[in-house]
Formats: sequence, C-alpha cells, structure tokens
Amino acid sequence: MNLDQARIRLTDFDARARREALHALASAQESGHLPRPPRRGVVNMHCHTFYSYNGYGHSPESLAWLAAEEGWRALATVDFDVLDGVAETLAACDRVRIRAASGLETRTYLPEFARWEVNSPGEPGVLYHVGLGFTSPEAPPAARKTLAAMRAGAERRNREMVERINAHLAPVTIDYAREVLPLTPSGNATERHILVAYDAAARRRFPDREALVGFWAERLGAPPAEVDASLTDEPGPNDLVRSRLMKRGGVGYAQPDAGTFPPLDDVNAAIIACGAIPVAAWLDGSSEGEQRMEDLLDLHIAKG
Repeated sequence: MNLDQARIRLTDFDARARREALHALASAQESGHLPRPPRRGVVNMHCHTFYSYNGYGHSPESLAWLAAEEGWRALATVDFDVLDGVAETLAACDRVRIRAASGLETRTYLPEFARWEVNSPGEPGVLYHVGLGFTSPEAPPAARKTLAAMRAGAERRNREMVERINAHLAPVTIDYAREVLPLTPSGNATERHILVAYDAAARRRFPDREALVGFWAERLGAPPAEVDASLTDEPGPNDLVRSRLMKRGGVGYAQPDAGTFPPLDDVNAAIIACGAIPVAAWLDGSSEGEQRMEDLLDLHIAKG
C-alpha cells in the first residue's frame, strides 16, 4: 500500500489493516523515506482512543504514529470502562519505539465524599478515576466481575438514556443496536456515539436545513440561530444537544446515586489485581470536594 493509504487505514475498524498500515509507515520511517524527528520532552498520558471515543477517530495505532511523527517521548491511552485498546497500544508504540502505558477511566462512588461534588459536576460522591499500567486486556479472575460490571453498567445507562430521549424526540428516534453500536469497533458506545446517531437520524427525517433547525430548536428549547450554528456539515457529537438533553436537567439525564457506579474500593482492587496502578483524576480544584484536597488524597492513598 502507498503511504497515504496507510495513514487512512490506521483508523480502520479492522485490526489487521491497522497493524499493516502502521508497519508500512514505521518501515518507511526506518528506511529514511519518511523523516524521524528527534525526541522532544513531550508526553501525553491521557489519550482516549476509538475504543471509547476520540474526536479525531484515533485508534491506538494512529496515536502511536502521531507520537512518532511528532517526536513525543511517551504516550498513554485510557478508555472509558474497557481495556480493549491495551495490547494494541503497547504493541503499536513498541513498533515505533515510543514509551507507552495503557489503562482505563471510569466513574466510581466514594461514600466518604457523598455530600460533595468532586470531579463530576453536579454529582456528589461520584469520581472520575483512572487505572494505568495494564499489560493485557484479559483480566485475572479477581478483577473480572468488577470490570464486567463496569462495561455492562455503561451499556445499561446508555440504553436507558436512549429510551428517554427517543420518547422526547419522536418521530426522530434511534435503535441502539443498529445505529449506535456500529459506530464503535468493539461495542463500547459513549454519549458521543449516541449524539452522532441522533444527528444522523434527524437529518434523514428533515433533509431541509430550515426544517432541521426548526425541529432541534423546538425540542431543545434553543434559539434557531444557536441551533444553526451548532450543526456541522456532517453528523457529529453536537454539544448543544448534549447539554440540553443528556446533562443535568435534560430529559435523558438520570441523577446517579450510591448504586449507580462501583465503589472506589472495588475499582481499585480490580486495577491492582491486574498489576496496574490506581491514579487519582483531577478536574480544576474548584469543587467542594477538590477543595478538600488533603482529605481527598489521604483517602485515595488509604484505598490503594
């Protein structure tokens, strides 16, 4: 394949096509047909891939190639609720000689902070949390139940959200299995995949731009000019739709409680059982919970 084709195939949903594309590009760099820039002190240790959602469609292989082209020193991938990209990340970065790590990000519940928002706005006691240093997508027995529950819980919440939004947007509705899951390489859909599906469904129902804008303006309770400005040329994860329908106050939103997400203790135990390291996620320090920084970090340390 030529190198332009290889760059395109780095984000193919077919894993073999991605590996072959990366090998072609890496070989071209090694032979001098493509430049290999000097290593810089640049690291990005929190890259999401298309195994959860990446706005540029990046796969582990395309991120590894980006790092090689840009001369990064190190790269880490994290995907929501799954380890699907771990082996690919490590193999791809090894092929282009970039230091690498891989892991996951999820939401957990911290009962000791049940009164305070931490790093998930509007959701007291709920924490975004990270595990890094995984070496395989295959979890040992001690971690399988928690990891399976994380994946299943994410899908359940998605399906329930779609049911609520379908009722609000009818006649614009989507089928989760037929219109959302095919947007992912391994069935781990996110809110943004759901948004793409709704955007596409609305355009099919209302091919006329004025009618499309009118539909969204009425269903979102937003000015037509704001809706028009939010619509891209192709279906995409519209932030206006997300904020009005999926976030707090929207018809698709369900306020989490103590049972919505797994306890932090359980998630840490699963991460450690896999030989990885729990990593505290930080937002910006403005929430009540994050302002209790010392108490919060003491809890994180005590919990692993």
